Amino acid sequence: MFKKILVVDDDEASACLSTIILSDMHAAKDIEVAQDGYIASQLVDESNCPDIIFLDIHMPKMDGFGFLEHLRKIGLSMKTKIIMLSSSCSKEDRDKALSYKNVLAFVQKPLTEDIIRKIQAAYC
Repeated sequence: MFKKILVVDDDEASACLSTIILSDMHAAKDIEVAQDGYIASQLVDESNCPDIIFLDIHMPKMDGFGFLEHLRKIGLSMKTKIIMLSSSCSKEDRDKALSYKNVLAFVQKPLTEDIIRKIQAAYC
């Protein structure tokens, strides 16, 4: 079980579904949701760093790549595990996401129990 998970997604239905599945599986003691990278960047700091972040790419204000750059600038890029959770099928998005060392996987929405189990087995 993770101590803290952050779901960053501007799609309310997708964020809600992810949160429900994570909660039902008792995947973390604490699950937070941010509607975009900007809000997520305000939530994440040295003392409030989640164990894992499920990060969408295309969001308003600050997209997933902007958020990854923010983590790099504040020195948390290697502390935080990121799973890109996106509806994008773009090879360019996938390759760019996986070029960040803390991005462990690129998965298609929606988040499923099977994906969570695999992540838990590999990183918990």
